[in-house]
Order: sequence, then structure tokens, then C-alpha cells
Amino acid sequence: MHTKLLGGLMIGLLVLGGCAEDGDDEATNGTSKAGGETTEEEPAELTGLDTTFGQGGVLASALSPTEHDRFLAVTPGPGGSYYAAGWTETGEDHAMVLAKISQDGTLDATFGQAGVATVNVTPGGKVVEVARAVVVQSDGKVVISGPIEKNPAATGLAAKDTDVALVRFDAMGQPDPTFGKDGIAKLDLGTGKALPDETYLADNAWGLVTLPDNKLVLFGSTSAPGRQDTDFTIVGITSAGALDPAFGTKGVLTVDQNKGADTPRNMKLQPDGKIVATGYTRDANDVVNPVLIRFSSDGKLDESFGTGGVATAPVLPGGVAESYQFGLQGDNYVLGGYGHGADPEEKVDLISYRFTATGTWDKTYGTDGLTRVDLAGLDDRARNLVVLPDGRVLGIGVGTPAEAASDAMVVLLDKNGIPAPGFGTDGHVLSDLGGPSDAWFGATLSEDGKSVILVGYKGADPEGTENDDAAIGRIKL
Repeated sequence: MHTKLLGGLMIGLLVLGGCAEDGDDEATNGTSKAGGETTEEEPAELTGLDTTFGQGGVLASALSPTEHDRFLAVTPGPGGSYYAAGWTETGEDHAMVLAKISQDGTLDATFGQAGVATVNVTPGGKVVEVARAVVVQSDGKVVISGPIEKNPAATGLAAKDTDVALVRFDAMGQPDPTFGKDGIAKLDLGTGKALPDETYLADNAWGLVTLPDNKLVLFGSTSAPGRQDTDFTIVGITSAGALDPAFGTKGVLTVDQNKGADTPRNMKLQPDGKIVATGYTRDANDVVNPVLIRFSSDGKLDESFGTGGVATAPVLPGGVAESYQFGLQGDNYVLGGYGHGADPEEKVDLISYRFTATGTWDKTYGTDGLTRVDLAGLDDRARNLVVLPDGRVLGIGVGTPAEAASDAMVVLLDKNGIPAPGFGTDGHVLSDLGGPSDAWFGATLSEDGKSVILVGYKGADPEGTENDDAAIGRIKL
């Protein structure tokens, strides 16, 4: 059994709590902190988008007037500002972008070029290069990370091979020459592998955290030696952008979940100094289960968590349950993603579930351990999740109320996973950002705990003449 929410379409642009106010499957958010410590206070009513932010609560931030661009990750910056990371298109090539947004929702013109710093790590590549994570270090420097083309000049299957890059900027949006080479650190996590079905197993990267000493930890994956699948790869990186020999084994902690195809998503640093990463694994029968990995800052698995440091559960038995993000709710972990049951023809729903501090699936959450949000029998997804200071949960992603009509979506759940009936329509809010396939992708709680920043994009019709545009919104708590 599970809680399954059936809702209708909310007409109008960006309405939250009844007040006016997806995307690239290979891209999403990483943040530097775990938040959401719960209190027993009476939950405040969400009043909607903050109309002092951008235009009516939303900043439609086209980074290029003629090319595609998207925001995928966001984290707080100094003085109430925010940094948003993603990508922009230059012809048929992708470049990583980092934007600084002021507290009022406008681009900070003192940062980079008119508020945006752009770096093309592999010029001449195609669409692989994206920034999926962003963190701010203790000295104010900002690091973004994501996959890049290994060899932009390669052809055939070899053109699908990828590596990973981290780029560090100073507070003015200029590449930091003390990091890697000219501000860029490239990592080759493993040897790429072509499979008989012409797919290619290559390096991947999602989550990123910065440690108090400005070392970094990256969460990715690479092809598994001797097998036709991938393993989780967690990499320690020095403050200068080199592999950290004090982390794991020669800088790397490898986690294989039952010889399945392991896919990384996001990662956070806990207040106690431990690091938690989430993703999912697919077995030989195409069953997908979520994964949480807990380990120390020097790359040792926490044996007290789950089984040998890894927690998983059959959240949707025989089906697919992907985890994109988690948040701390006291000592527990609330996860969000999407999935479907054992019938492979079933559409995916936004899903949320909870693991305890010791790594067991908490069946008291939702109904029998699971909440599913289904608007109209079509695809609905969570790309991110934020646990609010009072323990309530915001699921952030995309909802599909009708064929060919996907909108950015926010779902509010109480602290036990039950949709909040007074929030939007049956606990969810749809936001039309201007395209036929809009999505929120990244999210972060503000430093003062009084708002949540959302980033995503207006997804244009691929057959049309318009292009994707990055977007930012702010929910006032």
C-alpha cells in the first residue's frame, strides 16, 4: 500500500498556497550542507512566492538570447545572494555556467560577465558538458562540477567517453589559477567501455561537498572492472584540485551495490562531519532500488549504517524507485525521486520515503513507507527535495497534468509524508514557466531558514524555434 495523490491542473502562472505568484535526465543539483533540523513548533502557512524576488517571484534568466540554457543546481552565497549552476549552448557545444543572483532576484553584475561566469572545459564537444553541482568554500571561492567529453575530436563510440571536471572561481567570477590548471581540475575515474548493444559506460559526476579545510568530495560513477555495469565512485580532492591521498584508497572510495548498475545523484555533509550520498542501482532484472551511502570525511564507510555503510530497500517491489535527493529530518533521512511499480508500462510518479538514522526503511512514513504523487496517470518526477526547519518536506520537480503539458511542480508533505491539503491543489503547485516541458531541478534552503530557492528551466518545444531558458524562483516560508 502507498499514499497516492490524484490532483488536477492549477490554472495560472506560479501559484503557491492559493496565492498568485524536466528535463535533462542527466543533470541535477549538489549542495554543500545538509539541512532541515526539525522543531516541534506549529508549522507556518506557506504564503507563496516572494514577490520582491525577480518579477512576481520568478527570475526568467535567459543566459543566451538564441541558444539553450538551463540551471540545475543552487546554493546560498554571501549576504543573502545565491549561486546557480548549469549549462549554456554555444552552437552544438555545451559550456558550464555559474551565475550569482542577488537577494532581490537580479543577476549580480559585478560577478563574471554581467552576473554569469562561463567556462567551456572541452571546446568542440557536444552536449555532455554540464555543471550539476555547486558549493561555496570557506574562503568565498565557488566550485562547480560535472561530466565533460574525454576527447571532443573522437568519433564513433569513443565519442561517448567522458571524464569529470571541477572548476573553481574566485568571488568575482574569475577562474582561480591556484586550483588544478587555470582553475580547472579534470578527473579520469576509469576506463570507458563499449557494450555489444552500442551503449557506452563512462565516467559520471553529480554530488559535490566542500569540507571545512576546503578539501572537496565528489560523487560519481565509472565502469566496473570485469563487468558490464557501473560502480559508485567517491573521490577526495585537495584544496589545490589534486587527488587527496588521505581519502579512501589513493583518493578514491569505490562502492559496488550487489554488482548492479550504480547511478549517483546528490551528496551532503552532515553537521557531525559524516558525508551521505544517494543514488540508485539497477539489477540484472531491471529492478531499481534507492541507495544511501554514509562515510567519513577521509573516505571510510560507516559500518554502523545499513549494511557496511550502505542502506537500500525494495521501495517499489519489482519496479523502479530512483532517489535524486535527500534531506535530514532530525536524525532520519527523507528521500525524493520517482518510480513505478512492477509493470514496465506504468508511468512514473513522484515518490518520497524515509530511512532511519541506522539505515532501515521507515514504514511509518506515508502509507506503509511510501508516498506517490500522480497528477493524471502520466509522468511526474521529483528532481530535488528540501526538508523545512519544521520537518515538512518540499518535493521539487515536474508534473504532467495532461499529455504534452509538463510544468514545474512543488509538492508539500507533512513531516510524516502526507500531502498538505491546503497547499495549492491537493498538496501540489504547478508553475508554467513558459514552455511545454518546464521543470524545477535544483533547490536549497536559505541560510536564515526563511525561504527556499528553486532553479530550473523553461523547456522549449524541440521542434520549434524557441530555446530553453534558465529560471529561478523563491518560496517564502
